[in-house]
Amino acid sequence: MRAARAGDLGALAGVERDGDRRFADGGSPVGVVTEKTVPMVVLEAARQEGRLWVAVSARGEEAHGDIVGFALAEIIDGRGHLTQVSVRRAYQGTGVGRVLVEAVIGWARRTRREAVTLCTFADVPWNRPLYEHLGFAVLPEESWTPGIRAAVAEEGRRGLPAGRRVVMLHPLPAAD
Repeated sequence: MRAARAGDLGALAGVERDGDRRFADGGSPVGVVTEKTVPMVVLEAARQEGRLWVAVSARGEEAHGDIVGFALAEIIDGRGHLTQVSVRRAYQGTGVGRVLVEAVIGWARRTRREAVTLCTFADVPWNRPLYEHLGFAVLPEESWTPGIRAAVAEEGRRGLPAGRRVVMLHPLPAAD
């Protein structure tokens, strides 16, 4: 895992599409897949601001490995927010996603955020339980900030069913 480089950005849409194929499988409880990927302008801004990380395969030197996953963070209402984590299907279940989520949590700590939030499906067996294992808990809707409400609304515009989504929060201890 490392900070994204300018030359990495072109591979990220393919990683995102490949990872999302799991949601399109007939046995998936989601049944919702969008062809929209994170826009290049968003990825470039995040890269420049240190909010984008990639996981690379162990093939050869780190700089030459294939990109197998990425995580994108932003700041919403003063908190870190995990906007996107995508892992190629062949690497799902191997710990790549966990390492990427931990990178976002580490960034939030270093930038003195009080918490990290994310939005995920409530009923997907590989999403919510992973985040709970990493210290996230469902944030009741009455505790959503205006920015989180806007993020959930934007997901709805992209085709993600709001009724099946939850917001989760990982509190971070205050720095000494």
